[in-house]
Amino acid sequence: MISVTEAKKASVSIAFVHHANQFLVTDGYENKQGISSILGGKDSRTGYLRVFELHRRYRIPFNLHLSGTLLEAIAWHSPEVLSELTDLLRLGLLEMVGSAYGQNIMRFFSREHNMRQLEEQLLLQERLLRLDPEGVKAFWVPERLWDTEALSKALTDDKLPNGGYEYVLLDDRLYYSKMGDHSPRRNYDQSQVWDPANFLMYRIQNGSGLRALPIANALRQNIPPRTPEQLETVKTQLRWLLDLGPNLNDKLIAIYADDLEKPAGAGWDRDGPAQYESVLKWIDENQWVKAVKLGEWASLRSPEAEKEIETGTYFELATEFEAGEDYERWYYDPRWDPYRRHYGWSENRVEELASRGSDPALIELARKVILASVWQTAWHTPKTGAHGNPDSDTGPSVWVRAIASHIRVAAIIAEAAYWMNHKDEEAHAYLQDLDHDGDEELVLKNSNLFSVFSPRNGGRLVYLFSIREPPGRLVVGNPVDDWNLLERLHDYMDVPPNHPGAFSDVGYEHDRYEAGLRSKDGDEVNASLLNAQTDSAGIEKKITLFAGGDAIRVDYALPEAMASLTIEFGLSPDYLFLLRDGRRGARSYSSAKDTRGWADGDLAVWVGLDESSAFENPPVPIFGHGWFVRVAGLGRRFTLRLGVHVTS
Repeated sequence: MISVTEAKKASVSIAFVHHANQFLVTDGYENKQGISSILGGKDSRTGYLRVFELHRRYRIPFNLHLSGTLLEAIAWHSPEVLSELTDLLRLGLLEMVGSAYGQNIMRFFSREHNMRQLEEQLLLQERLLRLDPEGVKAFWVPERLWDTEALSKALTDDKLPNGGYEYVLLDDRLYYSKMGDHSPRRNYDQSQVWDPANFLMYRIQNGSGLRALPIANALRQNIPPRTPEQLETVKTQLRWLLDLGPNLNDKLIAIYADDLEKPAGAGWDRDGPAQYESVLKWIDENQWVKAVKLGEWASLRSPEAEKEIETGTYFELATEFEAGEDYERWYYDPRWDPYRRHYGWSENRVEELASRGSDPALIELARKVILASVWQTAWHTPKTGAHGNPDSDTGPSVWVRAIASHIRVAAIIAEAAYWMNHKDEEAHAYLQDLDHDGDEELVLKNSNLFSVFSPRNGGRLVYLFSIREPPGRLVVGNPVDDWNLLERLHDYMDVPPNHPGAFSDVGYEHDRYEAGLRSKDGDEVNASLLNAQTDSAGIEKKITLFAGGDAIRVDYALPEAMASLTIEFGLSPDYLFLLRDGRRGARSYSSAKDTRGWADGDLAVWVGLDESSAFENPPVPIFGHGWFVRVAGLGRRFTLRLGVHVTS
């Protein structure tokens, strides 16, 4: 029988920390992996689920951070993955790590903004994984960019749902000072010396009690092992830790932490899962290596001492990618200036309208759009590395520009929120640039509805809000979902068709329409949208909204050369609720044979026909946080209605 002393001597603690960060991606891309491919399946060769299954098979616990945007994508497209995670939590094989919902680079944002990011992430983990926030005490710093002064007070704020964080994961190189031409940090980067001090937990000086948990660079660089030599390096480092003796190695922790895509083989080496399994198999065969959960391990130990942690990030980002230790080369790159202005204008506009009295639920959605739109703040595409492209100009990535551009949609939502609390009993129609993009939107509103059409982009209805009674809700439009490479606001997304809007004329989605106002205020307002594209078909839509009405009516008039037209509607009953809860409460809706729509809770959004039109089955039934309804207009003139029904 092994004595207590011998058992203690035979133990080295290792923690596996997987960081999974994706935007609210969907499926059907031509230029990148979709959510189903990234997640994979238990029997797939690659994917997140493959890694989870390996940990389950070997009974080796792990730690996981899922960005809030990714959590919402999973809840919508693959809710079975949430069941897998809750099962792993129940089995004691998983500990969730917290972070900022939108993975913003936190040092550049206000304390108030960062608090909202932290609260939203904890809220989602509680709602989607049934996870008690108070059990989430370890924090993943976005892009591992640490700044004690900017971050520590927010992370430890006892007003957070978890009572504040206690531990942060930091690259071991941050244990060294960056000061001087031949700084200790630079020397460590070059020498990669193995020092027991780099495996200790420290209290961060002036860090409001936060403790730093060090990410071991040698493990990060060699797991998953691409070669036999890399696997041997992992084994050798763990044996070295064991040889330091029981009095010391009980205080030490070897932490592997990096992108989950690496071992999952998602966008990386497809042999990643097999390579990663070789590490788990070796640990399973060597009982002196103990895989631990971060919070559980740290809660049983005191920090070794207090240490000053200067601003910094991981080696590749700071040096090879040329962002700098403080990320300022990227954030203050003049090529990023327009997007910083988008951030500032949008947040100021939302807060201005909120301060003047606006519906709280819609302001909450507007703020959430802001939280999501600062995802991967100012990320640039380097020429080298796992995220590099040799043809890159090393400027801001096209996809992050697209996401940042759409932060301006928050202002549209805030306009609806303001109108909801200041509405009158009339209907109104007008043209106004609501989102500061240089183009006027067509707005029709009454006491029940606030609708926004984009004349420039197919004459589509891009946003529709239900505002009859609190809470205000978005029922057409899904602005937080992935825009892929579309930077210009309200553009139609062809592949995949992730932002259809409504009254979208199939085949003419990119055409420019001219807007006209026939009656602007009163019991009834009328507007028109005429296809004005060169060599266009000349489709005309006459839009009517009545005071107190619960539906928008559009009368279509087709030119002589057209005998029919197909129209698509994207319906998202209570978009904020769909984001946070997925599809579990949604249901199809029909109040009569000539209506079809979708409902969630007490709210339904529906499409109504006349005798000259008919419903068709859409090519795909679903998009990012919404459902398609497809209509065929079977004559040169027909009328369609889009309405909202609240059952309470």
